[in-house]
Amino acid sequence: MLVSQPFVGGVVSLSVVLSVPLVSHAQTKETLPNTSLNPTNATMPLGGPLFIVPFKYLPPSGTSGSPEADVPQPKRKPEQQRIIDLNTAGNYRAVGTEGLALMAKEKQEEDLQLIVANSLAWTGRAKEAVTAYQRLVKGKYANEANVGLANLQRWSGRDDLAAPVYRAVLSAASTNADALDGLELATRELSPRTTFSVGASSDSSEVQNRSNTINHRWRDKGGSTIMEIETSAVKNWLPDTETRQQDLTLRYENLALELKPSVELSMPTGTNRTLYGSVRIKLAEDAVSLSAGRLNWGRMAANPNALALGLAASHLGATATHGFVFGTLRGRVDYYDITDNNRIVNTSVHLASNWRPLGNHFRPFVGVQTRTAQFTSPNYWSPEMGSGTLYAGLLGEWESADWNFYTSVQSGARLYGDAGKSWSISGGGKRWLSDDLALSMTFWAMESVRDSAAYKAQSATFSLEKLWR
Repeated sequence: MLVSQPFVGGVVSLSVVLSVPLVSHAQTKETLPNTSLNPTNATMPLGGPLFIVPFKYLPPSGTSGSPEADVPQPKRKPEQQRIIDLNTAGNYRAVGTEGLALMAKEKQEEDLQLIVANSLAWTGRAKEAVTAYQRLVKGKYANEANVGLANLQRWSGRDDLAAPVYRAVLSAASTNADALDGLELATRELSPRTTFSVGASSDSSEVQNRSNTINHRWRDKGGSTIMEIETSAVKNWLPDTETRQQDLTLRYENLALELKPSVELSMPTGTNRTLYGSVRIKLAEDAVSLSAGRLNWGRMAANPNALALGLAASHLGATATHGFVFGTLRGRVDYYDITDNNRIVNTSVHLASNWRPLGNHFRPFVGVQTRTAQFTSPNYWSPEMGSGTLYAGLLGEWESADWNFYTSVQSGARLYGDAGKSWSISGGGKRWLSDDLALSMTFWAMESVRDSAAYKAQSATFSLEKLWR
């Protein structure tokens, strides 16, 4: 089956000392750097964002994914029977790889082609899956192939393109369960929604943070233009200092345009009414994104002193993702020019392995993360000697149409500078309480080294989401 919502553990970005809530969404999306978020403090031991490239939905153990699951099997050639056996065993990555090789030698029966196409889609090989499904859209399995194509659109965040395909399948087969479930999930994502969130975090430097956020998101009639309005309030304090700030944020994204531009504007509503903003574009079929803007660094730093000083930062960022046979590699670089004349550069390279030694729900990952600063500031983490960490861990994801859950554990080792041994654990999920109401939560904790001393931090966020249909 291909109808379940693909769970995304990320892009997961929980803050080390950040109180602004982050909602765990089941769609594969990348948003602008929210000026109320803190890209300098997140789930990695080094303090930057943890980039987990999501893998696509995998059927539960025991699901064959075969169009012939309940039908007596014909006699097949040994190499064809091997594909069937691998599929029954749930080894979908091998099905995709060996099935493509078999299909390159000679044309296979449509039922076997569908099994291979499904396996390619389930293991994230979207381009190859599209080609395999397109071979079937005029044959015996046209409905199944079209549902597969619609699922790939939905998993990539294009629910607006998936919904019409599901409807077309249902016009020909009104009881098609996969199309019915897929349309329900696409409609859920396309619906206007209001989200209420509360968050809290603290760290060993005695910084405490609390936040409250109200966000409303809606789309245009076609579904390709996404708009948001948000207001949030934060309170940051140390034993002898306390600061508060409330802001108003507007966001716009157009998925139908060539570069899929996204724009965010944000302004505090108190005395410091400085306008902050960011823009992002995507290139190379969404494999590369470029962003630039002027950000509210005082709020991003989640430090009462930084917020009281009203620090801002000019930002340039780039992200690139590429899939290989052995996994998916994602790299990112962020440059911040701060108004106190400091400069911060964060880099990360993250490899999400396709090797699944513990089953389809678990994925190992490794990566490297660095951070450099022109000078050390007491108002935010700024290692003048730099900091580099090598990390490895395991991501687990589980989901159904009405809930999803992820957990991630990792360990890090010092490469250079202001770094040391580290560990972190994070988790979260969403549960739909009814057709229009969902509850989600995220949590995170870590221990590392900063300023040549042990450093600990933890955070938690809870959100209530209401759809308006």
